Amino acid sequence: MLLLLLSISSCNGNNKVTLATDSTVVDDAFKKSNGELCKIKTRVVISYPTEYKDNGSTQKLKELFYKSVLNTPEDVDDIKAALNNYAKSIINQNSPLQVATDGEYVEDDYEDIDVDNFEITINITNVYNNNDLLSFCCERIVKKNDKKTSVTHGYVNLDLQLMKKMTHNDLFISGSEAQINEMLKSKLLEQEGVKNEDELNDLGYYNLQNLSVTDNFYFSDKGITWCYVSGALAVPALGESTLLLPFEDLMRFKCEDSALNRI
Repeated sequence: MLLLLLSISSCNGNNKVTLATDSTVVDDAFKKSNGELCKIKTRVVISYPTEYKDNGSTQKLKELFYKSVLNTPEDVDDIKAALNNYAKSIINQNSPLQVATDGEYVEDDYEDIDVDNFEITINITNVYNNNDLLSFCCERIVKKNDKKTSVTHGYVNLDLQLMKKMTHNDLFISGSEAQINEMLKSKLLEQEGVKNEDELNDLGYYNLQNLSVTDNFYFSDKGITWCYVSGALAVPALGESTLLLPFEDLMRFKCEDSALNRI
């Protein structure tokens, strides 16, 4: 395990969240009924909070991180155990069958399974640490026989004042989604250099009904960026779409207790 302490301070100079990095690798394998072997390797690299304000706040933040970012069961409160549990869960989610601990038992006939070597790398990094807000990016890279097949990004945002995982409903007033959706569409038109939705369709954006406010967003010094995975808005060949809306354009939609009040 590699442990590297990183001290990242708020631009406002109020409090510091100290982050550390750690990693683990978990291997598994299964057999088809014909005896062919498929291997799966998961490598997880994370940045996680180690200190925030006082001991009580630090413990609450760690528990929030384990639960919200690593999906850790409540009875796990150690980072190494949480990291290992997370890596094993990735293996289990991507293994096509149940394997006994000795790796020998195959429950059913899986003759049709494509037998290959898979490698899944998860990089969980901190992308924003300011105004008592933390944004974490979970990058998932999948390789099949050493060839990269997909890269996706998911985001989790933590409100340190309320010690909770944040959703878009915590930021914006009810009923504002339609107006923000239009802003997202305008941003997409601008980025693609086209004039209307028909021209977006011509480029391959055939799922524009999915262009809406979601919880897959992150904070930056400029604003809030929404991320849409490959295939969500357009043909998969176009990859992921990211759309940044500046804070000044979003302020009129903030709710009373919104974290945007701290920006």
